[in-house]
Formats: sequence, C-alpha cells, structure tokens
Amino acid sequence: MNKDVVHFELSEASEHLSNLVACIAVDELAAEDNSSLAIQLAHIMDHLCRAWNCRGQTPEEHGNLSQDEFNRLSHTVPNFLGERVLGEFALC
Repeated sequence: MNKDVVHFELSEASEHLSNLVACIAVDELAAEDNSSLAIQLAHIMDHLCRAWNCRGQTPEEHGNLSQDEFNRLSHTVPNFLGERVLGEFALC
C-alpha cells in the first residue's frame, strides 16, 4: 500500500467532509439545496474511491494518470469483492 497516496486522498476527503458538516451545522447549506449537497458528496466520494483504487500506485503513477484513468478510478466504487461504477446523475 502506498501510504502517501492513501493519506493524501483520505486527508482531502476528511477536510471536505468536515467543511460540509460545518456548513450544515450553521445552516449555510439550505435544506432544499440538493444540487450543492450532491456535488460536495460526489467530490468526497471521488477521494474515497481514489484512496482505495490508487493504493498500489507509486507516487509517479498517481501523479501521471491520464484524465480518463483518473476519472475511472474516481468513479469506480470498490465493494472489496469487485467493482461497481457510479452512474451519471442529474443534479436537478
């Protein structure tokens, strides 16, 4: 496991999740603002997916991913027994 890659992705997810929780706690995110919530949760999920999917990559491999491979690894949700890919969804 590449601890640097996993640490980076989990730290990013943790920071974004903490910010989202803080926004909700002080009512900065309106209850009807599903689009903003969806975008923020998707971003957090991207980091979590990459933490798992990129755990075996060297820092060089992680830093040199093509955009297509980066997107695939960001949107492939591990179930630890195989892969499930997130589908596209509408924000409205």
